[in-house]
Amino acid sequence: MSKYNLTFLIILFLFSCNSDDNNSNLENSDTTTNIVKPKGLYTSSFGNETALDNNQINGSLIRVKWSEIEPNKGIYDFSSIEQFREIIKTRNLKWSLGVLAGGDSPDWLTESIGADYFEITGVDNAVKRIPKIWDTRVNERLGFLAEALSNEYNEDEDLVLVYVPQMTANGIEGHFNGVTTDELLDAGLTSDNWVNSVKETARIFANAFTKKAIAVEVHDIMEDTSIPNRIMTDLWNEPSLSHRVGAAMWWISGKITYQPNLVNALIDFPGDIYAQAIGRSDQTERFENNDYTTVFEQARILGIRYIELWEYEFVNNTFPQDFENFNDYTNTYFE
Repeated sequence: MSKYNLTFLIILFLFSCNSDDNNSNLENSDTTTNIVKPKGLYTSSFGNETALDNNQINGSLIRVKWSEIEPNKGIYDFSSIEQFREIIKTRNLKWSLGVLAGGDSPDWLTESIGADYFEITGVDNAVKRIPKIWDTRVNERLGFLAEALSNEYNEDEDLVLVYVPQMTANGIEGHFNGVTTDELLDAGLTSDNWVNSVKETARIFANAFTKKAIAVEVHDIMEDTSIPNRIMTDLWNEPSLSHRVGAAMWWISGKITYQPNLVNALIDFPGDIYAQAIGRSDQTERFENNDYTTVFEQARILGIRYIELWEYEFVNNTFPQDFENFNDYTNTYFE
């Protein structure tokens, strides 16, 4: 079923909450029946483990740095993953994996391998070295990383989503906070080399994790929506990937004033969308009309199947009825 029809039916659902005819499931456009894709609410972290005890939580993201798991070339240490994975498994929950690259890539990538890089000043005023994803040595090493991770976790049925590492400001989101277009152009970034290289990284991880759903986080690049739109659309339509590579939106806020063209592109996007709330609910200014619950309204309009909320929400059980309603929605509309 197309995203257009899904959106139409969601609107009907929202305006007919008292109807008894809400039992029919919408077909998901995915055709790979062997892949279990996540849905509902996850936590984006759990420094406070009580977040995992909320009865509306389905799992958690595990976020680690590439430099932590491959501190030396070809020598892998998964202890930073395992310490969180073991806690999740004791609660019979699912997990997602996000490996941060970009400024959290290992030093040997640029110093020993000689991968080209450029430097940016982050929002914290720290200078970060960003390896150029269009340098073929970068994706070559990411290929070895993906293989090592897959050997360890591809058979884990509790791992349900793998994010594509990106050579960006924070290493997983597809954008450069505070970096000007001129700086990116001076570094050699073009629409084509960015699109082609990110798609290559996504293929690498999809081909390594053959049993998992994959997500690429999208942002406008150089104020150009066509760049992320090409990435997510091409990957979704690539036959060899069998509708396993979806888009991620780590900035859902209920607002349509931030990256409005990309919001529209996501509405039109027929594939899976995974999201993370832009902030905590007590950061009210970050949400439409200072109302955190607009996150869930926007998720329905966009057809989002999965949202990571900050652990604050689950520790404090901030909106229990909205949590339950969103989980019910995803159970109804997604396989």
